[in-house]
Amino acid sequence: MSIVVGLLAALLSFGFIVFIHEMGHFLAARWAGIRTPQFAIGFGPKLFSFDWRATEFSLRLLPVGGYVLMVGEDPQMDGVEGWREQFAAATGPVNLPTTPAAVLASLQSQDPQVVAFLRSLPQEKLYHELGDLEGNFNSKSTWQKTVVIMGGVFMNYMFAVLLLLGLGMTKGLCSGQPEHLARAKVVMPDTPAQRAGLKADENMLMVDGVSVVSGTDFVHQMSGKVGQLVRVTVEDKKGQRRDLQMAPDLMLANQFVFAQGKGIELTKLRDETAPPKGIKLPYQVSSVNGKSLTELTELRAWALNSKELTLDGPQGVWKIDAGKARTFGPRAIVGIELAGVTSFRFESKATALVLEVRPGSQAARAGVQAGDQLFYLQGVLVASGQTQLEECLRSLSQRQAAPNESFQLEVERDGKLKELFMEEIPQPTAEAWGVKLEPITPRVVVRATATTMFNIMSVPYQLFKNLVDNARATMKELKETSTGPIGIMQTIFEVSHTGLAELLFLVALLNAFIATFNLLPFPALDGSRILFIWLGALRGRAIDPEKEARIHFVGILLLLSVVFLVSIGDVQRLIAGNHLMK
Repeated sequence: MSIVVGLLAALLSFGFIVFIHEMGHFLAARWAGIRTPQFAIGFGPKLFSFDWRATEFSLRLLPVGGYVLMVGEDPQMDGVEGWREQFAAATGPVNLPTTPAAVLASLQSQDPQVVAFLRSLPQEKLYHELGDLEGNFNSKSTWQKTVVIMGGVFMNYMFAVLLLLGLGMTKGLCSGQPEHLARAKVVMPDTPAQRAGLKADENMLMVDGVSVVSGTDFVHQMSGKVGQLVRVTVEDKKGQRRDLQMAPDLMLANQFVFAQGKGIELTKLRDETAPPKGIKLPYQVSSVNGKSLTELTELRAWALNSKELTLDGPQGVWKIDAGKARTFGPRAIVGIELAGVTSFRFESKATALVLEVRPGSQAARAGVQAGDQLFYLQGVLVASGQTQLEECLRSLSQRQAAPNESFQLEVERDGKLKELFMEEIPQPTAEAWGVKLEPITPRVVVRATATTMFNIMSVPYQLFKNLVDNARATMKELKETSTGPIGIMQTIFEVSHTGLAELLFLVALLNAFIATFNLLPFPALDGSRILFIWLGALRGRAIDPEKEARIHFVGILLLLSVVFLVSIGDVQRLIAGNHLMK
């Protein structure tokens, strides 16, 4: 039953978003006096239809979008007889209307003979040949056409705002941000994790008996144990637990991988850099900067504040440097890629903005200040507010601290992220920990809604900026995180099982994202149609409809190609059983 409910929720939610968008076009067209013969949700064969006020409303087989057909919006097709000749052939010269206004009057009066004739025509021919009738899209002013094209985007934005405000006032603020789980998404070959027997989709529960609260917490606990044999308690999908033994390797500058064997060995290079001539991997390290070393922890200590290291071994001398980084940034690695999900949760108590810090409290000793925005605590996202913060504090307060362990806290201060550290096990509540957070009020809800909408609307700019700054990294990130209609449906399916409020929040976000996407000046999208309208207005004559149609057709092909490529990853994720939402 839950599968059926999820599928219905996905179809109805996606259909609602499409309906809202197309209804915006439809209402704007009616306002501008443009005839709209068809209003369709989906494409392909009709499943259901009815006529109302000279518009056929239909539900079609393929739920991948929708359209509003407006008279005159598409260019005239070649090789089609004129409408006057077709009327003459069908109704005879006596009943043939002599002007466009007369034809329009016949349509509005539902003259049986005229209606029968019009319905006998292929739709793509009918609305091109009646292009010179009243109610034509192309006969309207530049501003009217702009309003019609913007109608869909406006409706999506409006419903997004209304849903966010409504949920904020009744349920509280909702946040949906990615999290790294303490779960192995991928176990890489020939790594400590693979040799220990860790398998993909297993959860890491404890490290040497200390509970793990997040993927980042797992990494943090392992970071001080390079070269040491560590006991990791894991749990599979069936809930079966077992203990594994693994010794983390050491990575320097995100490139050089060292392992602890009989001594220290440089075993791998992460990029295409080749070892010096005459040196092969694995490379046995006997000394660093002239000092004899036998333990990875010693090498880690040397690398903490260094930019260059001279390694000496039986094969010869090998000088390595940190490259563009200030230091080597030593970290422990076990050879896994952490699973990432997005979770939605509502906060009805207080935001993560710190209003006051009690002097002498744990938060004060950690360096928290009034005005800080809390983000992560030991790798657990606490940006949604007090409830999430206290859940994490409660979990951390119940565990035994490892020797010399500190708890990592990330806050935003003066527009920049700052790392803070606590050297003691935290108290279980925000008050006991020492902070007073900003309570949620209607004003806060309005501010949060505006911030959410601004962030979504600025996504194209941020994407373009990142492409300019680092095209390769941005394209890699897009490839890993992009999702198509299948992924959207999967997301809606998974969120539908968490609650109606969470589902409505996702629908609000999708409305805003789809509106923003449609504003892009890419062929076939609303943004490009507006661009063509204004280019025609600036040059004093409209862009050739035939040429514009061909450009939009190419755009559709490109968009479908991208959707197809992205959908391959969506299908692979579905087959693998990986989730997008927590």
